[in-house]
Amino acid sequence: MGAEGRKLEILCIFAGMKRSIILILFIGILACHAQDSLFVQAQKQMNSGQWIQAQNLLIEGLKQGGDSLKYSCELAWAYYSNQEYNKAIKVLTPFYQKDSTACEVYQILGNAYDEIGNDYKAVDVYNKGLSLYPQAGCLFLELGNLHMKEGRYQKALYWYEKGIEAEPSFSSNYYRAAQVFLLSTETVWGLMYGEIFMLLEPNSERSKQMSKDLTEAYFYCIKDNYGKPTADFNNNIIVYSDSYERKNLFPNAYNDIMQQGLKGMRKLDLRSLINLKRQLLSKINREYQDFGNVLFDYQQELMNKNLFEAHCYHIFAYGESNTAQQWINNHKAQWDKYQKYIIEHPIQINAENYFSRYKME
Repeated sequence: MGAEGRKLEILCIFAGMKRSIILILFIGILACHAQDSLFVQAQKQMNSGQWIQAQNLLIEGLKQGGDSLKYSCELAWAYYSNQEYNKAIKVLTPFYQKDSTACEVYQILGNAYDEIGNDYKAVDVYNKGLSLYPQAGCLFLELGNLHMKEGRYQKALYWYEKGIEAEPSFSSNYYRAAQVFLLSTETVWGLMYGEIFMLLEPNSERSKQMSKDLTEAYFYCIKDNYGKPTADFNNNIIVYSDSYERKNLFPNAYNDIMQQGLKGMRKLDLRSLINLKRQLLSKINREYQDFGNVLFDYQQELMNKNLFEAHCYHIFAYGESNTAQQWINNHKAQWDKYQKYIIEHPIQINAENYFSRYKME
């Protein structure tokens, strides 16, 4: 065989190798797509509450060599959601034992131990997770929830607020902290945490419930008092936190400002309540600048954009639904502008700029 013939043979062999490599890659891509498709299908089944079908798809994905951690976490969640807690524990224990690279392992595993009544093991799991992921807001949340279910409100608040400090953009700790304070006589903190939660999670089912809770709290804390309304957002007769042992400067100032705004008011309705919130923001910015925080800054941003009123109707939309809906119907352009704005320009909360009552006193 001449040189040209040998060259042609080598080129043919090389071309064949390339075709084989491409075929192998193509088969691999198809396998990956198949695995991804199984995962997507499983998630759809879970969203529909079809836990058994989701479990079968995820198990098949694992058999086909799918991402072990990703599939196992989802499978454990499917077991957990179907109240098969011991199965969830079995799936995640190997990852826990070798220090998993996903904090979800510790959240789901700890929750499963909690559900079978093994609180001590749950705490161990959460704490191990925090030793590896000290900014995991979800693990602080779960430690708070353990105390919350036993009525240990002060300890629950400790973990929720530590979670806010560790991961300020994680919404659930604001939600839980707000729930505790709205059930206490230190309502002012519940109002602050609750409104921040609604900005972080503006259109969820939990946000709708928070809207009802905040509306009820405002109207509960402002008493008619025979035609002379009085504000009581911070009565330390009953406390669930350590505020009674500390300076209580901001809550007292908040209460005083609201009381001043009530002078001459004969009827409290949603419109007058929004005016009270507007007066509060104005007075804080003028006379109480030491109490500036990320929520008031964002409210002022909305005020400057002529969107503050729409924001207030968002906050009270499910608490005073008929009145709010009437305003929305009559101000559709402004409402749509507000909805677009909070999506495109959400409240900026990060490690350097977040709200905590411990920063307010």
